[in-house]
Amino acid sequence: MIQNYYRRLQKIVTIDTNMLFLYKNLFMIDFDQIALSPLFRNLPKKNIERLLKVTNYQVKRYPPKATILSQGAACNFAMIILKGNLQGQMLDYSGKFIVIEELHSPMLIAPAFIYAERNEMPVNVVALEESNILFIHKTDFTTLLQKNETVLQNFLTIISNRGKFLSEKILFLSFKNLKGKIAAFLLQKHKEQQNKKLTISETQQELADYLGVARPSLARVLGQMKEEGIIAIQRKKITLLNLSALKQSAQ
Repeated sequence: MIQNYYRRLQKIVTIDTNMLFLYKNLFMIDFDQIALSPLFRNLPKKNIERLLKVTNYQVKRYPPKATILSQGAACNFAMIILKGNLQGQMLDYSGKFIVIEELHSPMLIAPAFIYAERNEMPVNVVALEESNILFIHKTDFTTLLQKNETVLQNFLTIISNRGKFLSEKILFLSFKNLKGKIAAFLLQKHKEQQNKKLTISETQQELADYLGVARPSLARVLGQMKEEGIIAIQRKKITLLNLSALKQSAQ
């Protein structure tokens, strides 16, 4: 049974024995870390251990820059990031990479595609640093969801949140000019932080990738908005000086 499970995994995930290490024993999983996953929210650690004891799974380690899933590959596994940071990258028709999102522990990878009729990955998932990923095949994951109502509800919440995120991403991409994209991004941060003095966790390159533009173009438009008195910039802090002008730019 376990051998069949490993064969199923190898059909989906390209395995390089030089870069991946398989954890076969349950005690090697850090349950304090996996308990932080939104999938197991409000579930005691002992219950998580009990569930995984009767669930087939694999944990794999990836070095920096390794591709975990390729664009177009079938997503037949629930994948939980136990350690590390990943990036979802989409290659457009011009050959340019667009960063769709940053992923970090203890998030799930592509949860909305596990049960999709067409479950091909629309992006490449790449490790930004050494990362450990827990894999549970869709069949075994379905059994897991059926066994525990809390895990099922958590998964439905994750799917709903994914829909919300993608809606916001579409909003950014719908703007015809970069100034509108930046304005929408800052207004979203303002809504989240409830403050005109915003803390921007992304680097300028990460923000440029997120908005699908070149970093010099981003820097140029941010400079223009600063000169126009719409924003003030000080390292990782952006202060919104003129909300009405910002909202007008985002229309």
